[in-house]
Amino acid sequence: KVLKEISVGDLKPNETVQANLEAQLLSKLDHPAIVKFYTSFLERDSFCIITEYCEGRDLDCKIKEYKQAGKIFPESQIVEWFLQLLLGVYYMHERRILHRDLKAKNIFMKNNLVKIVGDFGVSRLLMGSCDLATTFTGTPYYMSPEALTHQGYDSKSDIWSLACILYEMCCLDHVFTGHNFMSVVLKIVEGETPSLPGRYSSELNSIMQSMLNKSPSMRPSAATILKMPYINEQLQNIKCKFSNLTIKDKTLNCQKEAVQIMNALQKKVHLQTLRELSEVQKMTPRERMRLRKLQAADEKAKKLKQLAEEKYQENHKRMQELRSRNFQRVSMDVLHKLCSFLFLQGKESR
Repeated sequence: KVLKEISVGDLKPNETVQANLEAQLLSKLDHPAIVKFYTSFLERDSFCIITEYCEGRDLDCKIKEYKQAGKIFPESQIVEWFLQLLLGVYYMHERRILHRDLKAKNIFMKNNLVKIVGDFGVSRLLMGSCDLATTFTGTPYYMSPEALTHQGYDSKSDIWSLACILYEMCCLDHVFTGHNFMSVVLKIVEGETPSLPGRYSSELNSIMQSMLNKSPSMRPSAATILKMPYINEQLQNIKCKFSNLTIKDKTLNCQKEAVQIMNALQKKVHLQTLRELSEVQKMTPRERMRLRKLQAADEKAKKLKQLAEEKYQENHKRMQELRSRNFQRVSMDVLHKLCSFLFLQGKESR
């Protein structure tokens, strides 16, 4: 398992709630091509999530490793990884979830399988099929034209990003490159659609180019790509890899892992506590005694501060009540004088 710690000290309460809701959303995703989220919890100023461990690092590292070694991935391997990612994206889109930050660094490797990892503050639940997310987010190299031009985007932007990853696996470089941010943006928005090197099949090149269509409406969905003859044929070839992981095995493993995690959490030994214990164990007896005295002084200061706050609130309440009574008395005096004045004015007029 992996425990990821996200600082929430600077987040607003509603942003922390949103992160927790997204963690709950992602924890419900159960697919071989998506990194499993097990649980999440708040620990002081940290929001913590426990996820599946992937020993093979990320796809970005794998691509750089091959590039430095002067090697290339065979088409069979690329297609296998691409189909796994496509199935994962299809699984999310069917549940009306956008990833919005698909990139090689967000694809983890485990037993030579690829797994998409989500990121809090990025994934969003679509409330309707025509909803468009408008927040500017993501990595420029993988961003769609509609995202860069603030036109809003839907699931078709994830398809664009997936095509960028496909190109990168084939060419070991970004599909759109430039000397600075703006030059990359211009190529994405206005540049020509690139092609794959001749060593790769025309079918794979055609699919990638269709996914890089500048118009989102002309871009195929994940469901459409899966129905393409070439993809369907390749899908049958790798189906056995997924079928080996039976539902029964998955259920037993998940239950076992979930029990272990919950047992650990129920012990109430969290991050800050573990850090503090670790630091104390390194101390000399004299330092530990000094620490205990400091902790006792801190506790006493905390109690005095709480007492002072209570006294202040008590005095403030008393002053408010006193002012209220004085105001009522003054108001009655003013009202009495006003009535007397009006009475005298009435007598004089008669």
